[in-house]
Amino acid sequence: MRTFDIGPTIKPDMSNYLIHMTDKKSLYNILEEGGSVNCGLIKSYIPKGANSESFEHKITCFTESPIYALGAFMKISSRRKSEQMQFGIGFKKNFMVNKGVRPTIYIDWPTLTNLLSLKNSEKMQDKNKVSDLLDHLSSLAHPLGENYQRQGFSWEREWRFVNEIGFEFNYDDIGLICCPESEKAILKVILGDFASDIVFIDTSHKYNVHSQLIIHSEEMDKIKNGLDLLEDEEIDGFLEDFDEYIEQLNEYKEYLVSLTEDISSLEKQIEEFKEWRVDIKANTAEYCGHYSQTLINHHLFGTVCPNCYDGLQYAYEKFVQED
Repeated sequence: MRTFDIGPTIKPDMSNYLIHMTDKKSLYNILEEGGSVNCGLIKSYIPKGANSESFEHKITCFTESPIYALGAFMKISSRRKSEQMQFGIGFKKNFMVNKGVRPTIYIDWPTLTNLLSLKNSEKMQDKNKVSDLLDHLSSLAHPLGENYQRQGFSWEREWRFVNEIGFEFNYDDIGLICCPESEKAILKVILGDFASDIVFIDTSHKYNVHSQLIIHSEEMDKIKNGLDLLEDEEIDGFLEDFDEYIEQLNEYKEYLVSLTEDISSLEKQIEEFKEWRVDIKANTAEYCGHYSQTLINHHLFGTVCPNCYDGLQYAYEKFVQED
């Protein structure tokens, strides 16, 4: 199997997508700002906090985090949470590599400083090949953040596309869209027929489910380890933890029941949409395109709505008389 095709079902910490996470308004802008019909554009920018003297590259950022882990972006980053960055657009990793998207290089600060100073040195600028190579490396470089309190952003697993304008794409390049369930319908309208080949993911829901599974797995490990304890005091503590775990399981059970109810509700909505579509198709006039449940069939022009029929019939009869 090729590396860029490896997904989380084979290696749980891998993803075969690269995803640009953003907010609701920005996602709609991305889909509407392409240079032509059925095209989009993720605009490039110089990262916030970058030193403009040492980093002048405009980039577009993506993450290779697995889909189930994308909800962590708002959990870890208060800025992303306040901006409600639960939306995103993703593309197959193989496609992105062919487009020139590359993984960010997280480098400790001393090494990064040396790289940037070497790039800007007059001696190196005389040697074009070396200068171009260093310029390319610096466009992908990001501080590891080992000396900062929050220890940087390597958890983002970032990839970059270096371009003055941004990352342009066709709708049929899109592999997935991240959005709450409530936004799916309108996004499908915007994407039209292309939506049928796109996976729509509620990343917050996916993250919560996966996190609960990990918590339960860890609790099971505690229980197994607790069975080997011999000290009375430790056993008492274990039993208290066990009671808490049972309570958590009950809460998780209630959560799963609510999901079942949500599924039933969605299935009902889908059936209603199907019926609505059939009704619209059956009651849309062939001649004027108007909707009416009392269409009139004209022997020459097909079905016509009542509002347009009288005018059409008058014009037709007048034409016949003049002819």
